[in-house]
This record gives sequence, C-alpha cells and structure tokens, in this order.
Amino acid sequence: MIFFSDQMKIALVRYHGRNKPYTTLPEKLNRVRGILPPLGLAYMAAVLENAGYAVEIIDGEAFNMTEDDFRRVMMMKKPDIVGITCTTLTYYNTLKAAKICKEIGSVVVLGGPHVNAYPKESVSHDFVDYGIYGEGEYALLELVNALDNGKMTGNIRGLVYKKLGKVCVNEPGIVKSLDELPLPAYHLLPMKKYSSVIGLHPVATMITSRGCPYRCGFCFKNPAAKFHRARNPKNVVDEMEYLIENYKIKEVMFYDDTITLNRGHIAGICKEIIRRDLKIKWESPTRADKVDPELLKLMKKAGCIRLRYGVESGDKNILKIMRKDITIAKIKGAFEWTKKAGIETFAYFMIGYADEDSGTIKKTINLAIDLDPDFVMFTIPVPYPGTHLYELAKERCLVNDDYWKDFTLGRTVGKMPYFVKDSEKWIKIAYRKFYFRPGFIIKKLFSIYSFKMLKKYMVGAMSIYKMR
Repeated sequence: MIFFSDQMKIALVRYHGRNKPYTTLPEKLNRVRGILPPLGLAYMAAVLENAGYAVEIIDGEAFNMTEDDFRRVMMMKKPDIVGITCTTLTYYNTLKAAKICKEIGSVVVLGGPHVNAYPKESVSHDFVDYGIYGEGEYALLELVNALDNGKMTGNIRGLVYKKLGKVCVNEPGIVKSLDELPLPAYHLLPMKKYSSVIGLHPVATMITSRGCPYRCGFCFKNPAAKFHRARNPKNVVDEMEYLIENYKIKEVMFYDDTITLNRGHIAGICKEIIRRDLKIKWESPTRADKVDPELLKLMKKAGCIRLRYGVESGDKNILKIMRKDITIAKIKGAFEWTKKAGIETFAYFMIGYADEDSGTIKKTINLAIDLDPDFVMFTIPVPYPGTHLYELAKERCLVNDDYWKDFTLGRTVGKMPYFVKDSEKWIKIAYRKFYFRPGFIIKKLFSIYSFKMLKKYMVGAMSIYKMR
C-alpha cells in the first residue's frame, strides 16, 4: 500500500539526455533547430489541475538540464508521482530519469510512443511502476485518483500495471472528443524558452486534430492515432487568441499529422481567424495531395506562413515501398500552388530506404533541388518498432525479430545497421548540394531580418559543412 501526504504532488517530466543513438543530425544543427513545448505533458497537466491536483512540468530540454541538475531538482521537489514521456530516441535517457525518481521514493509512470510500442517491456523494469497505453489524459487522471484514494488500478483503461509479477496491459486510452479537453497548461511551461530556427519568437505548439488514416511504412502510430478526430474551429481559435493575449505568441506550430485532411475543418479554422482579425502566423505539416489553390489562398489570408510536406523520395518505386500513396506529379503541383499562394515550403526527405541504391538517392536529391523549397531536412530512415519498415528490416536480415524488445529491456545498444551502408555519406552530399547552391544562399540572405536569425543560419550552415 502506498501512502501520500494530504496534498499529493505530481511532476510531469521531459528529461534532457545527450545520448540519442538513433539520430543522424549533427549535435550543433540539432541545437540550433530550437526547442518546442511538450504539448502532451501540458494537456495531461491541465486535466490533473482541473481535478484539483498540484502539478508541475519539469522540462529538462528547455533548461538544458544535466543528470545532476535533474537529480537536484527532484530531490528538492520530492513529487509523489512522476510521469515521464519518452520516444524510442530518448528511451534510455528516460530510464535514467526513472531510476532517479524511484530513488527518491516517487511512483514512476512512463508514457509516450515507445511505451505504446512495447508496453510490457517498458514497464518491466523494477524502477517503473506504471505505463500509459494510448492517449494519457484520462488514464493518468484515473491512476492518480486511484492512488490518492487507495483504490484498485487494474480496471483503468489505458493503464499498464504489474500484478503478481506479471505486466498487464489494458485496452488503450482514447480521447473521443478533443473539445472536452481543457486548454493545455501553458502557465506551467517556460514559454519564453521555446524557439524555432525558422520561426518567429515567442512560439507555441498546438493541435487541431489527432490521428491519421494513412499508413506510411516508416511511421509508428499509437493505438489511438488510428482514429482521426478534429476540434471545433471555434475551440481551436479560442486557444490561439488565449496564447496571443497571455503570452504574446507570434507564431503557432501545429502538430497535426495532416492539418488539411478534412478540407471543411481547416477552412472553418481559417474563416474564424479572419473573422476575429487575429494577428498570428502559423504553420503545419500536411500532405501534398490534400491541398488545392483555393484552400491555400484562404490559409495564406488566415496567417499560414509555412507548410511542411513529407515528400520522402524522388523515385516512384521507393514511394510505393514507403506506402506514401502519392505521385511525384502531385507533389510538384502542391509545391507550385503553395509558392504561388505566398506560403513557404519545408520538405522532408529520406535517404537510404529499403531497396534504395545510388540511382534512387540521386533522384531524391535532384527532386529536392527541382522543388526548391525554403527549407529541407534529409534523414536516414530508422525502422522503428511497429512499422512496416521494421518488417522489411527483418526480412532483409538487418535485425532479428526481438531487436526492439531487447532494446527496451536494455540488451541492445548502438545504432541499427542501415539499409544502404553509405547512407551517412549520401546525407552529407544531399545537405551540401541543396543548401550550398549560390541561388539558395542569395535568396536566404535577402530573407534575414535580424542578427539573431543570421547567427542561427550561420551555425546551421557550419554544422552542415562539418558533417562527417
């Protein structure tokens, strides 16, 4: 039986760790990209606060905390319950944080994408008490309520728990109506600490929807992400107005998978922004086959300054293997329309996918140059757990069936082998060929509006130049 003080203290943590084995970006370039708010933690904190609980968000990323810094903070605060978010990229760092929290006597709860991929293995460690499977707002609240009142936790939807030496996983938690959620607890975040190298400051993150019906081969989705749900346009714009009035936010970065998936939804948001005459800039990811000239003009009028398109490959056969369900012709059309509407473009590409060779990689680099977006990012694809790409990695004998299971249990350390052995060389070539074109450099120089922006661009350029 766990006993708490009269006023239970809860801490939600994004731990800052320097050891990230599955990233291909150089450290300096990673830093200059900026740090954005942990929106998921802010949502869970708001739900807990609405229920009357005392909550803090400890954003180790924002404060660049070392392991010793984090230990000191936790020793000082001594929370009763600690919830820690993690991805596969940050999983081992998360385990370090969990150990520290358990040492000071906290109940440790893990959540995030990696826990959704391997819930049993993630919670199997002695220093982890619970996990959150699916969306966490109500699952965490029910867990806190149960612990606070000495009740059983086994019937909580979305909970991973231990019973008689075994790890049990309940049905995933799903928030059916996003409009029922309170606004994220922005007041618990160091809002002035967040920035983006290509964004205005101050910046905030938001969502207008959750879930995605597409099944790209490299993308992991938690169980709830299979169901697309959208917020009421008024609800979305209320939050934007709140951010402007309370934090002087100049730009919102939407985290939707595909903000234009439902044309009426995004059009309604744009019309509401225009009706209120909000002075706000915003950007979002979307798909190249889910935009049209008329919609883009409306989005521009409503403050959209940038759209992020997942192009991924310049070879039609690789796009099929990726399960992108899109053509290069549609991609080119979307970029043409977006530029004509006066909206910046950001393109994502992958180098070294399954069945790639030098020929397909060159097509990808050439397409990036041909599309000429304002920004690009080239990454080496990682076959994350629960993806079709992981199945391909097993078929090609790059990994065994238990690779990620062993990783979660602490038996596997280091980088996964690439589908294309010299992928890192091609990443370096791609970045240099795109960003060091004279025409691109001149265009960017004319777009710089502050010394701070110039400094960030210079650090980014040097990081690309020094890539090994």
